[in-house]
Amino acid sequence: MTGGIQKRYDVSFKLQVLSDYYLSGKSKNFICKKWGISFPSLSEWLEIWPVREEDLPLLPEIISRYRMESENNGKSDEQILQERISSLERSLQMERMRCRALEKVIEIAEREEGISILKKDGVKQ
Repeated sequence: MTGGIQKRYDVSFKLQVLSDYYLSGKSKNFICKKWGISFPSLSEWLEIWPVREEDLPLLPEIISRYRMESENNGKSDEQILQERISSLERSLQMERMRCRALEKVIEIAEREEGISILKKDGVKQ
């Protein structure tokens, strides 16, 4: 079926979808159904914004930056900077919680499996 109405999405929405795709590990089909987008749209966005694995923790920051750029109309520089500071503080808090969660997962895995996952100080490999 061709000639359908093509939806337009703002950059912030596209980056939220990509963030969900990269961080969830779900299939493209799953993400398309979840967000109500077409498969070609998602594929196009993945080409426009390729993300390396080491960039994943920064994805919320990328989303915030694009969102702020689109919302900054009529705001003073001080307001924009205050919003940016708040955004960075929230992102830092989320990363701290993420780090703590990963530490807890490792702790539980070590306890349940009876093996050391983390490298101990002074041990040569």
